[in-house]
Amino acid sequence: MNNKPENLVFQIEGKDRKYEKLEDLEKELKGEINENKKIVIHWEWEYEKNTLQDIQDTKDGENIKQYNFTIYASGR
Repeated sequence: MNNKPENLVFQIEGKDRKYEKLEDLEKELKGEINENKKIVIHWEWEYEKNTLQDIQDTKDGENIKQYNFTIYASGR
């Protein structure tokens, strides 16, 4: 992970909760899967919501070219 924009949130398709931290999303996704399963993660970067957030979004946009993180999945 590197320099996540402040207003970037993640959501598991079909669930109502939005996650501001990847660590919180990770807790939701950990576990065992006993069949083929597709999990879709949506992301949203709401910008220009208000003046304060617009300033932060501009700052975040200037400081990041890419936002990278790694997802690990293992099978048996």
